[in-house]
Amino acid sequence: MHVDCEKKELEAMKQKLKELEEEAAKLRSTQGGVPEDAEQEAAPEAGSKEEADTRSVFVNNVDWGATPEELQQHFASCGTVNRVTILTDKFGHPKVRVDHATVSGLTAFADIKAK
Repeated sequence: MHVDCEKKELEAMKQKLKELEEEAAKLRSTQGGVPEDAEQEAAPEAGSKEEADTRSVFVNNVDWGATPEELQQHFASCGTVNRVTILTDKFGHPKVRVDHATVSGLTAFADIKAK
């Protein structure tokens, strides 16, 4: 009798798995076909990370209510901004990382800061 319960439970789990796989397939098709191996994407190369770091700057004393979009617009005068990331320190104070498209964006940023 115990074996029958386990078989029924196993069949129910198989059915649930099948339903979940079908739902995932529907979601992939509606989202434009996300590759199945998306979780296995390779990590960026160390060289590209180091190169990106040369185009990045951290900004302190940022207004608590600032959004990434507002900061991106603010730093647009320095050149193309690839990404704005708002981090917080252990006290909850915001720190902003601005990733520029070119190193010249950092030069323009330094000119703004010097004024």
